[in-house]
Amino acid sequence: MTLREPIYEEPVTSVMTKGVLFIEGEKNLNDAVKIIADFDVGSVLVTVNNEPAGIITTKDIVKALFKKLDFGKTKIKEIMTSPLISISSRETISVALVKMKEKRINHLIVKDGEKIIGMLNPLNLLVV
Repeated sequence: MTLREPIYEEPVTSVMTKGVLFIEGEKNLNDAVKIIADFDVGSVLVTVNNEPAGIITTKDIVKALFKKLDFGKTKIKEIMTSPLISISSRETISVALVKMKEKRINHLIVKDGEKIIGMLNPLNLLVV
């Protein structure tokens, strides 16, 4: 894999992942693992009271395994990462990369106004 050509001034919408998945925070970790496995994704956004509240990633799942949490009893909202960090759909890739580095995160939510329209992660910047 190689890094894409200099595209850093393009909008984040040109490389973001569309079709973000959501799961209710009251569900258990088994439910999250099933979605992550079934859809072959690295993260799922978490809602609490029908509002986006956090994110659960494969990294969070690994941490839960290490802590020997009961995946049938532990609620997603108990281990999710929050708050969600977002960026405007009008921002550039370079702005997104700086924000991800500053916040030390791998997933950045892309919003058009208040509506979530996608997600950005470092893999979005790679091509085969």
